[in-house]
Amino acid sequence: MIRRLALAALLSAAVVIPSSAQEQTWVAVASDGAGLWGIAVGMATREAAEQTALGECSIYCRVKFTAQARCVAYAFSETGRAEGFSAGPTRASVEQPAWAECNANVPADSCKIKTARCFE
Repeated sequence: MIRRLALAALLSAAVVIPSSAQEQTWVAVASDGAGLWGIAVGMATREAAEQTALGECSIYCRVKFTAQARCVAYAFSETGRAEGFSAGPTRASVEQPAWAECNANVPADSCKIKTARCFE
């Protein structure tokens, strides 16, 4: 009886998922490269994130960025049609890198953050 209880305790401990793994979600950004975009946060799988982002965009869009994170930002320059993407744990941590990536490809800092969202 004691062996069975010990074995049951070991088995139940073996299937416990750490809280950090439970909190992992997927984000994605789709765009047409000309100003239309769609974004997904908080998705359980990569495929779900990509399909949701595509669903928020037009039929001319394609998935441009996917990551396992809680937050995502998208920057776009209408002047140079450049894009920037970033994912991370907080909104504050993703906006600047997305803006900087976009501006690295255009003159005169013409990029603007189009969206930044987090899974709550």
